[in-house]
Amino acid sequence: MKRAQLSSIVLLICLTAVPSWGTMAKPTSMDGWLHIVWGDSDPAAPAAQQHRKILLTDDAGHTTELTMSNELLRGGVFRWNGRRVRVFAAAEVAASQPVPVAALRLMADPRAPGEELGGVSGSQPWISLLCKFADVADEPKDLAFFEGMFANQPGGLDHYWREVSYETIDIVGSTAIDWVILPGIHTSYVPTPGSGTSADLTQLFDDCTAVVDLFVDFSNGGTPFAGINLMFNDVLDCCAWGGGRFATLDGISKTWRTTWEPPWAYANEGVIAHEMGHGFGLPHANNWDGDGNPYDSPWDVMSAATSYAVDDTTYGRLGKHVNAYHKDQLGWFAAERRYEPAADSDTTIQLDHTALAESSNYQLIRIPIAKSDRWYTVEARFRSGDYDASLPGDCVIIHQVDPNRSEPAWAYDADDPPANFSDNEGTMWRVGELFSDGAAQINLRVDAQTDTGFVVTIITGDAGNLFEDGFENGDTSTWSDAIGGAL
Repeated sequence: MKRAQLSSIVLLICLTAVPSWGTMAKPTSMDGWLHIVWGDSDPAAPAAQQHRKILLTDDAGHTTELTMSNELLRGGVFRWNGRRVRVFAAAEVAASQPVPVAALRLMADPRAPGEELGGVSGSQPWISLLCKFADVADEPKDLAFFEGMFANQPGGLDHYWREVSYETIDIVGSTAIDWVILPGIHTSYVPTPGSGTSADLTQLFDDCTAVVDLFVDFSNGGTPFAGINLMFNDVLDCCAWGGGRFATLDGISKTWRTTWEPPWAYANEGVIAHEMGHGFGLPHANNWDGDGNPYDSPWDVMSAATSYAVDDTTYGRLGKHVNAYHKDQLGWFAAERRYEPAADSDTTIQLDHTALAESSNYQLIRIPIAKSDRWYTVEARFRSGDYDASLPGDCVIIHQVDPNRSEPAWAYDADDPPANFSDNEGTMWRVGELFSDGAAQINLRVDAQTDTGFVVTIITGDAGNLFEDGFENGDTSTWSDAIGGAL
């Protein structure tokens, strides 16, 4: 695997902050809330692509689009997304253009603890606003469809998020508002196809929330909605979008987890779950082929959202679970379900599959890679439950996590070359197979399968005793065709 060398970041001297950016004659700084918003093209499109916007909203509510390198976001999306920051412009720009950023730093956040993006727990009620363009009369789905989408029963999003989070979160209190008419026509928000520009997400948010403000209490009687799904009756641009938006609604100033959804998105609930995942702060997952396409892993709704997904007669392809790294980042694994081996250790444990709601065994193994800021996560996946039943197989999945990547978790593939889509045997680790990162002195063997997962042995440090049990003298026909070597 090729690894990019990340350049050092040199912070500029802070200049006087201004409320917003227009044409600038010299580098300028501004404080505000930074949000990463991901755009996802239709999974049915010939070549699905991802897009990303980085938006900064200042205290006056003005939103500016930024451009910055992955190197500048070193430390990962979980470090910066939803945080109050000071950004330093790199060059003079026109008012209509995204502002290139030379440096940024975290600032003190005046919000109450827990309002920023990061760990997610408790009730997370969402409201879906159904917004029609002034010149488009179609109503693709009725109000009952969107209300039923939030149900606490298989196929409903409350049931889904409860299962995925082990009851750490729910979306009780979620609701939907019937179709309202936006003040603008379709082309006032959405660019001409092929123009290379994206929909005006800021104006769509502002107008959609303003139209319903007379009869929607965004404070929700003292328990503000956590998120807002903006459901539109025509296509936006390339994509459905998910992330966050800082705004003041009904006296509540906060980050509203936000999605922008065209009709093709709510035709399959897995897409809605994917965009809500972005609203919860999750980036994409990826596989091992390094092609830049983050939609080629069936093991996470944050990758190939509708591949190997359970079908529902009303809501199409449903979401599946997110990978163990994503669950861990959101704080959904209890301490007793997480295992991290000590250095120079040899341990055998039982690893239960991650769709299992009640478990007295581990469900996540986290293995640090010495002398780096990377690690491996190990999880078991079974074709089981209401959302993982259509996965490619019952197996162990290993992700290498690099928080400095735009998609930190990559499903490791032992095939050479790696498969374009990780439903292959090189990604699925089964009984008798050995994963080995020789350079990091990390070895993992799948010893046995149980009714609820697998028995695995993890050896870190000196692996000289790995084969003392005669494993190397066994029937090698049961070994993997793709034994993991040094990375």
